[in-house]
This record gives sequence, C-alpha cells and structure tokens, in this order.
Amino acid sequence: MADLRYTLQASFEPSKCYGNYLDVITAIRAKGFRNHVDTVLKIASPITAICGVNGTGKSTMLQLAAAAYQAANSQRHYISSFILAGSLDIKPFRDDASVEYTYAEPPASDGKQRDRTLTVSRSGSSWSGYDRQPNRNVLYLGSGFYWPQSERDPLFKALFGDSTFLPRIRRQIEDSVVGWASTILLCKYSLAHQNEMRKKYARRSTRLISAKREGGLEYSEANMGFGEARLYSLITALESLREKSLVLMEEPETALHPCAQYELGKYLMDVALRRKLQVLLTTHSEYLLLALPQNSRVYFKRDNTGVVPIHGIGVRQAVSMMEGLAAPAIYILVEDDLGEAIVMELLRKHDPDFLKTSRVIVAGDKDQISRVMSVFEDQKIPICAIRDGDFGANAKLKMFKLFGAGPPEKEIFACQVFRKHFAEQLGVDWDAADLVNKTKNHHAWFDILEVQTARKRAELLPLAARAYLEGVSELERQTLVEQIKASVP
Repeated sequence: MADLRYTLQASFEPSKCYGNYLDVITAIRAKGFRNHVDTVLKIASPITAICGVNGTGKSTMLQLAAAAYQAANSQRHYISSFILAGSLDIKPFRDDASVEYTYAEPPASDGKQRDRTLTVSRSGSSWSGYDRQPNRNVLYLGSGFYWPQSERDPLFKALFGDSTFLPRIRRQIEDSVVGWASTILLCKYSLAHQNEMRKKYARRSTRLISAKREGGLEYSEANMGFGEARLYSLITALESLREKSLVLMEEPETALHPCAQYELGKYLMDVALRRKLQVLLTTHSEYLLLALPQNSRVYFKRDNTGVVPIHGIGVRQAVSMMEGLAAPAIYILVEDDLGEAIVMELLRKHDPDFLKTSRVIVAGDKDQISRVMSVFEDQKIPICAIRDGDFGANAKLKMFKLFGAGPPEKEIFACQVFRKHFAEQLGVDWDAADLVNKTKNHHAWFDILEVQTARKRAELLPLAARAYLEGVSELERQTLVEQIKASVP
C-alpha cells in the first residue's frame, strides 16, 4: 500500500494542485498583526501543521486564513471576527496592517504553477479588499468547537435526567466515521448515532452523539471521555463537509493519547485526499507531526524581529525547540575535535537553528563510531556519523563523510583559502610551518600554528574550519547539511 504522505504530497504538485483543490491558499503574508511584524507562511502541502512554543502567532495565522474567502453558503469570516480591538487591547494590529493571500490558479501550458495575490488592508477604521476574494466553504474549528454539554450548560444535568427528554430524531452515523474512531482510539465500536434530544412539547432540541462498543451498551457523550466525544464530533464534521473546503483547526489532538494523535494525523491525510480539503492546523504534538509529510510541517520561531517560519522542519528538531533545546533532535558522531569543529561551523553557517537542536559528539575512530551508533540505534535515538574523508560514506547506515578524500588535517592544510586567511589574519609563516610539519604525523600539524599564533588548539580549530569551508563549494556544503538533516525523523 502506498505511503499516504507521498500520495498527499503528489496531489499538491504544481500541475495537479488547482485541479485537485481549486484556488487553495499557497502563501499568507501577515504584516502588523500582534507579533507578526512581517511573516510569510508558505504552503506546500494540502495539510499545513504550524507548531511552536506558545505566543508565536500560530492561532493568529489560522484566524487570518479564515478571512481569505468569501462565504460559499457558510459563515463568512472577517479579520475583525477574531482580532479584536478594545479598551484592553487598543493596538492588536498596526494602522497599516495588511494580509496578503496567494491563491493557486490553473497551471500554465508548461505545467508551472500560476498564482494570484490579493491583499486585505486597513483602510481608515475598517478593512478593505474582501470583495475580490474567491468563494470557498470555510470551516473554523477553534479550541472550543466542542465542549461537553454538562460543562457549558448548568441546567443540562437536570435536563438529561428528565424522563421526557428523549431522542426525537435518531440518525445512524456512517460506518466510515465509526471505523476511523475505532482505529484512532484503539477501541472497537460497532455503531454510533446522532440524536436530536428534546423534552415533550419543547421547541428547542439538543444534539448528542452516542456510541456502542462491541459487546457493550450504547452510551451518549454525557458519559464519554472528553477526547472520545471531541473526536467523534471532529470526524463527523469533516466527513459531512463540502468537498474542496478550507478547514482550520486549533490543536485537533487535544485530549488524545499519543498513539491516537499519530492515527489522527493519518486520518487527516486520508480525509484531505478523499474530500480534496485544504487543512491548516496548529499543534504541539510530536506524534501528529510524525504522521505528516515533511512539507506539511512549519515551525514558528519568535525572535527580536518578529516571527520566523521554518518550513519543512524535522519533527525531532521541532520538539527540541519546543522543549527549550533540552532534548537534541539528533546526535552527530565525528572522529575527533577537528571533525567536530568542521561540522559545527558548517551547520552554524548554513542552519544555525538546526545546530542548536543537534549534539556533535567526538566518538573516536571509525570502529568506535560504529559501536556507538549501534548502541544509540538500539535505544531508538536519532543519530548519524560524519567520518573523515579517507574512510568514505555509507548513506544507508547514515554514515557520511567530510569533504575531500583525505584526513581533514590534510584537506585543510592544502586549502588555499585557509592558508591565505591564516597568513594574513594570524601572521602564520607557512614556509616555516610546512618545514616543521614535514616530519610530523598530520594529527600534530596544528602544534606549530599554536606556537606561531600564541593560541590554543581549541581556539584555532573553529577559525580553521570557517576559513576552510569558504574554500569548499556551496553544493558540497549544502549536500552534507541536507544529509544530516534528512537523518532526523
């Protein structure tokens, strides 16, 4: 059976995107809303899961997405429906705030994706630009879309116990909904119903779900667990939704156990494919993220300039960042301190955020690296190794190699960029240094540089690594970085 993640991604290819999903959102640029100074969210999958620590503007982006379409026989959402100004919040947006939506259009004759951009901006005391938006059905499921009747209505308990409070209309919920609830919750249900409950002669009715486990009695959501009842409501809403709608969800994994969160991710991919839905959601769940394709995952990082999205983030990296870098996304094994310096400076140059979530460990020679990797893999801990160039690579085993074909010392000392930098910036006399090093093993070549520069080896190695990397081609550097990042689940 094909992996749903690849099938989902294939359905969003430029030549297929519009045909499958019509004028979906492919980008949102938010300027001047809450902590979004100028944030560009790129959408590269039918499902976009935004993760990050609290207060990074995940919900704001979801709310702005809700205002991207005119209503198609459904509730119309506006920016003012969510972002409220008042005596306690005088400036939740700047006077010149705007949100730019990019929509997919039919592909050009060459198959390339075409886009259309529209902007909703602040005009005096109101927002302008809504009238040019396309029509689309939008379903917004905020954090409070489901709440138990007994908690939101103080009179419900008395009502529920009234002998005249009976199901006046009873509709069986589709088997597919029951099947997915069984799969996600690891609990076999045989059937479920949607019940319109009403007292005798009353005009208002209350809708309650009931379900029957195999071999047990049917019971209503009044006696269900919160996660169980919320999940039934969520699946029922998505399965009854008009095809090619936009779905926006706040933390759909709420109240579900870890395995159920993973299975929920698989269900969301299935329903998005079947019903051609575009889904944007916020989440803190490692397990939900694991179920989704890499292109679905976006991390919102807050810094002193606003919010910086990291698109296509690895799950372990995202979790590490949400945990305050307490748990590494991956361990990277190297042979010695020079290998450590090269790998760290490489990641610092190309992806400093990824470096923060990684741990580079000096493990010893190639045999010791193999032993350490075996121990880590037995414990299911993400790991890869970067061996010296003279030992080669084995991508299948996640063992990659440094640049060149020789030991890193020989590669660095042969690098003209490195030699020029150390001569001009640190005053190294290369004639003298090369003469001394002729009689030494390459592992000791930095000794003479310590003497000539009056710097310790620990100071010299990062400087040497940075200068050396300037002499390595961009393609080679990027390839190794991507190999390391691809080793993160």
